[in-house]
Amino acid sequence: MPRHLRALPIALLLFAPPASAEPEFDVTVAAGSVVVKAKGTWHINKDYPWKLVVGDVKLDKSRFKLDDATASVAAPSGAGKLKGGVCNADQCLMISKEISIP
Repeated sequence: MPRHLRALPIALLLFAPPASAEPEFDVTVAAGSVVVKAKGTWHINKDYPWKLVVGDVKLDKSRFKLDDATASVAAPSGAGKLKGGVCNADQCLMISKEISIP
């Protein structure tokens, strides 16, 4: 591989766009963490039973840091499934996303 292309995979990891962008929220995945950020009038549903499953590791709501704008969790690397929820004034939306954590 040419030398000028060797750094490209590292640069893509450092400056990767959100893993998932929806009108109501963004999901950003980085090495060791997953962050959900509510957009606009939407907020994190702190009452929802948040969960992240990566292989045999199951992280429940108690492992998440939840505030009005964000939900975050330290996560092992691998393919996983994230579940959570966001709400606005008159509706709630469940989040169910397949993600890959580097």
